[in-house]
Amino acid sequence: MLRTSVSRLGRRCLSSQAPNEVFFSGIQPTGVPHIGNYFGFIKTWINHQNANPDGTKILSVVDLHAITTALPNASVMRDNIVKMTAGLLACGVDPAKTVLFQQSQVPEHAELCWILGSLQTITQLQRLPQYKDKSKKYSKGQVPLGLVSYPVLQSADVLLYKGTHVPVGEDQSQHMNLLADIAHVFNLRYGVDFFPIPKMVTSPAPRIKSLKDPNQKMSKSHPSEFSRLDIDNTNDELEAKIRRALSDTNPSITYDWETRPGVSNLISIYSAFTDKSPEEVVAESKGLDTLGFKKALIDTAIAHIAPIRTRFEQLCNDEGYIWQVLAEGSEKARAVAVDNLSQVKQVVGFK
Repeated sequence: MLRTSVSRLGRRCLSSQAPNEVFFSGIQPTGVPHIGNYFGFIKTWINHQNANPDGTKILSVVDLHAITTALPNASVMRDNIVKMTAGLLACGVDPAKTVLFQQSQVPEHAELCWILGSLQTITQLQRLPQYKDKSKKYSKGQVPLGLVSYPVLQSADVLLYKGTHVPVGEDQSQHMNLLADIAHVFNLRYGVDFFPIPKMVTSPAPRIKSLKDPNQKMSKSHPSEFSRLDIDNTNDELEAKIRRALSDTNPSITYDWETRPGVSNLISIYSAFTDKSPEEVVAESKGLDTLGFKKALIDTAIAHIAPIRTRFEQLCNDEGYIWQVLAEGSEKARAVAVDNLSQVKQVVGFK
């Protein structure tokens, strides 16, 4: 039964005194997760969650980050929050081991962001590669404020809980450098050792690219549904997407991103599903042509995604439980956030 009392889960209290390891990360509520989300972040989080029961794990559905460029329709936002949270739970995030909460329900994130923003300049933030890339779609002078400032909010998200380890994708390395710089400058400015310098934790799995364009990462921003494998895809949909995935005219199975990006991407996906290296996958696929390899990948994808899909559908049919998990997680997170922000205010002289 889904409606298990969340109050019986996650009873390990969070402490405002940071333990040896505090894992913190966030994921935007973009709706149903795809396998790029799963292998690039969610699976890594779950592995740390289960392998290190003594450390604190705090995971946020970062809905404030979802409005950095525009305010979406309210019903779309709610639906995306529910589906992302259901996806996290279906994949294995356990509220008994991870504090799973909704960012916007802890207002201290925005308050610390404002304080930390005083340590940055617009010029510094505009140098970040992601800003340079995303700002190209806007005419001069029309770049939303949120697109400039959201890396500071990311830093506040982590430092509010004195995070020591941050599981994120490789594309966040520059933002991690900014985070470390902000923590260091704050400590130096006030002569304190208040914020730890967080370490970046990346996924060991090969990076998953778009099925339509393997030069781009798998993303919801691609207009075609056939560019990604979502965790709620039916078996028929998974088969159709993999069969139509970009490959080439060479029938052999070789791993070479320079000359065969499409086939290499399919090998990476198979590698991620099976926890085998791309080289092992190639060796085991000797004698298969591209169609035969795609059939093997279809079978593997269905075997892994089907049970997640079943659990996801069950959770989506019980939205009350989803909001209950987020509410109780937000309550636990805010207890720490209020205490830590109070200490920040003392350091900067607000109290």
